[in-house]
Amino acid sequence: MEIKTIKIDNFTIHEHHLDISYHADEFQFTTKIFYHEVHFSRLIENYSPSLINRIVAHIALFEGMKLCSLFPKYYDISAIAEYLDKPVLDLFVKIYQGVFGQHWYENNVTNYQQPEIIDSGNLGFSQPSRILGDNETILVGCGGGKDSIVAMKLLEESHLPFVSMQYSHSVYGKADSQHHLISQVLEYTSAKEQHKISIYDDFLDFPFFDLYFPNNSGIIAPETPVSVFESLILMLDKGYPYLCLAHEKSANTGNLFWTEINKEVNHQWGKSLEAETLLDNFIRDHLLSNFKYFSILQPIYDFRIFNHLSNYPEVLPKIHSCNIQKPWCKKCPKCAYVWLGLMAFFEPKLVDQVFQCNLFDDDDLIPTFEKMLGLSIHTPFECIGEIDESRLMMKRCLEKGLSGKALDIFKQEILSNPSINWKTIEDKYNYIYTEDHAIPDNLFNRMKNKL
Repeated sequence: MEIKTIKIDNFTIHEHHLDISYHADEFQFTTKIFYHEVHFSRLIENYSPSLINRIVAHIALFEGMKLCSLFPKYYDISAIAEYLDKPVLDLFVKIYQGVFGQHWYENNVTNYQQPEIIDSGNLGFSQPSRILGDNETILVGCGGGKDSIVAMKLLEESHLPFVSMQYSHSVYGKADSQHHLISQVLEYTSAKEQHKISIYDDFLDFPFFDLYFPNNSGIIAPETPVSVFESLILMLDKGYPYLCLAHEKSANTGNLFWTEINKEVNHQWGKSLEAETLLDNFIRDHLLSNFKYFSILQPIYDFRIFNHLSNYPEVLPKIHSCNIQKPWCKKCPKCAYVWLGLMAFFEPKLVDQVFQCNLFDDDDLIPTFEKMLGLSIHTPFECIGEIDESRLMMKRCLEKGLSGKALDIFKQEILSNPSINWKTIEDKYNYIYTEDHAIPDNLFNRMKNKL
């Protein structure tokens, strides 16, 4: 089966949520986005129907990108074209090509760049507005993982005011359970407020792919870019000018270079500094002129982030990073990588109390650890660190007297190589890259000594 056209049917703005409808040829799908504290009638009154419609249209455009996992020939946006302009279509293509390299690779597709966008000649024009008020509070995304807690602790210790934004997604399970897990992490922070977004998506949540497209590797979604647009509703409602996420420096590094298309494939591209810069500039130039988006962890690698995290052992039982089964499935690359970092920097017995097993001895995870160590074609398609970073943390685990099959492979295949300069590697990953980020100077000067 082939899908010819993805189409945005319409969007509806309700008092507390957005309802967006799509078609993939004869199939219909809906995405519902609930904002727990937002009253859209009040928001429209404070700003204008035109601005809110434009923001929602951008959300609809990028939420629809996940349907492009079907490799459609066309993406018909005519229904919302009046709220968009030509630059956002250029941005869409750049985001699509950055995020979907993994999807092309997994499906061995070398002759597809993006769907042709149909707008019926009804595009509007840019007219940026301003976020009202003089609030200097920072809106911080919190997914409940190690990066989120370290980011908020850095802000807290720098005496910078912040609030949290957490969102649940139906693909990860029940909304209440996800929000509860994240809220437990937030108890250990000084966030002034906790804002919640809940997303329900039947394209991702239903067995559509398994039944109709069993040979397709699965759905790719531009989760970070679309979440940036979704955050704009909260920023307008509360008057927050800053959006801060927690993306580390290793997000800039791809999983492999695919010679078939002469392009790097990077699972984390949507979190990269390149994507961050594109989104930040676009939103400020075309939607909200006093908006600023940045990652507070962009100057450092995971090696340093795990070290920071070890200063807060009390949060260890509460953090979660697994995308398969929260809090931990203990079988995926993300669980294996976080386990590795935690064992490298925490007291092992504390990690054992959470995981209650030795993942280094799990036969199912041996291929995953081998990929992390650079003993395979590419690193795992997950949000994890670089090859040398994983090697450095395994070396620390061995020095702590830990054992397991994965560590035995590391000793035999990596540690036995006398040409590896471990000091140079540690210097790289324990360094603060003060120039390679987009943090505003007035904020960075207050927190750089905390990194």
